[in-house]
Amino acid sequence: MNLKSSVLSRELKSSLWIIFILTLIFGFNDGRDSFVFSSWIHNFFNVFVVVAITIIAHAIGAKLSAGRLGQEAELKLLKIERIKFSFFGFRVEKNLYWDILGFKIKGMPIGAIIGFLMMIISKGTFYFTAVSTIIVRKIPRLGKGFELHESKEALIYSSALIANLILIILFNYFNYPFGVVVNIYFVLWNLLPIPGLLGSKIFFNNKPFYIFFLVFAALFLLLFTKLNLVFLVIFSAVVAFLAMILWVFKKEHKSL
Repeated sequence: MNLKSSVLSRELKSSLWIIFILTLIFGFNDGRDSFVFSSWIHNFFNVFVVVAITIIAHAIGAKLSAGRLGQEAELKLLKIERIKFSFFGFRVEKNLYWDILGFKIKGMPIGAIIGFLMMIISKGTFYFTAVSTIIVRKIPRLGKGFELHESKEALIYSSALIANLILIILFNYFNYPFGVVVNIYFVLWNLLPIPGLLGSKIFFNNKPFYIFFLVFAALFLLLFTKLNLVFLVIFSAVVAFLAMILWVFKKEHKSL
């Protein structure tokens, strides 16, 4: 198996795990007062379809953007693969790896663990969706080596979330509120500047753009049911641009 086939196989497995985890998180509670297995399974299947569309669109958004920049983007399960710390002068470095009943598990799926804990504690009414991430695999470009400017790398991560914003509009247009809810939660959690999440990757690659995108997405999510789409995009972009300029101005003013 060549490298490209190996990556595709690995990404397919990651995608299926991500879809299954999010389906369980969103489908755990079907909203009924009493448990009816047939109804629960029917709801679970509907949730699976919506989540699959959400994750596929998310991955396509990143891959299209990466392709335009001559790079490759890979969807991965959010995991802690290595721990590193010092304790009373002792330096500890360890790769997280388990072999359970023949299943080889590399890394700790921290996002999925938090998601399941929140699901159980809230009885399926709180949705933690930060279970995945996007990895940009830099490939050499003729005459440019592996160079990819940080600001352009941030565009790849934001494109993945823009795909989900588009899905929100589509689900709302076809009057499918559950699809809207899934994508809103997915965007909001992934916008947080927490290590491993897309929000963090956008922030550390291009801080001004992160401010712009954060404000744009927040306004978009707050007003998409209240304003004309074209006006909403223009209004959100203008306000987000002003917020970015203000942030840059304050940062430069403090450095003087």
